[in-house]
Amino acid sequence: MLQKSLQTSLFEWLRGGSGRQGVLQISTDEESEMELATILHSMLEDRVGRVDLVITDNRRRMVSVKRTRGRTEFRVHRMFLGCDDGVVDALVGLGVKDTASRKLIRSYVEENRDAIVEDSRDVVIRTDGEHFDLAALLVDVRQRLAESQDLQDIQITWGRKGSGKRSIRFGSYNFDLRLIRIHPSLDAAWVPKYFVEFVIYHELLHALFPPDPDAKRRVLHPPEFREREQCFERYDDAMAWEEANLKRLLR
Repeated sequence: MLQKSLQTSLFEWLRGGSGRQGVLQISTDEESEMELATILHSMLEDRVGRVDLVITDNRRRMVSVKRTRGRTEFRVHRMFLGCDDGVVDALVGLGVKDTASRKLIRSYVEENRDAIVEDSRDVVIRTDGEHFDLAALLVDVRQRLAESQDLQDIQITWGRKGSGKRSIRFGSYNFDLRLIRIHPSLDAAWVPKYFVEFVIYHELLHALFPPDPDAKRRVLHPPEFREREQCFERYDDAMAWEEANLKRLLR
């Protein structure tokens, strides 16, 4: 069993018995995280042989892979704990510069960006938009949830406009900061108010249904989340509008 003293130091664990004995490094006081890291380490070694796996909280570089002295070193962000076989295969593919693997990992990082720990001092709250006042919308949407009292401390802001045009993430929720970010592309006259409200509603549900820290795989949208999501009064309209206008939002 892990000792609590490991929380403030980098824990190095040598996995024996397999003949590979690659090194696993992770800073944690959570047994569940250690177990997930051990599973990921084993999955990587099953694919490429001896592996040194370093679990990081790097806020800028999520993955790096390099071959050195007869072993492969993977430095991956904590968000990869609990990832599935396809993502593990893609991590291996990065080592041989596989294009499809790079695309899959990029998509995975975007979907799990909320796991990146941020410094609250770096956050600038901006709720006034040209067409929507996020602060007012948050108050309105929050009141529609029975658990609204548990969500009073959540803040909201317009996010940054990314440079990529292959995908768009309408909103995100940072569990550590309890902060919702909304993509600035939604601050447009042609975007219906109910769609922005739906995105806020979706992100508030993340606060109510966080990923299970003891699960073998990190699931952001469990069944109960999806069930509640469909309770949004204009859910069907929001889904239809997104499908019809996604290409326009990507321009």
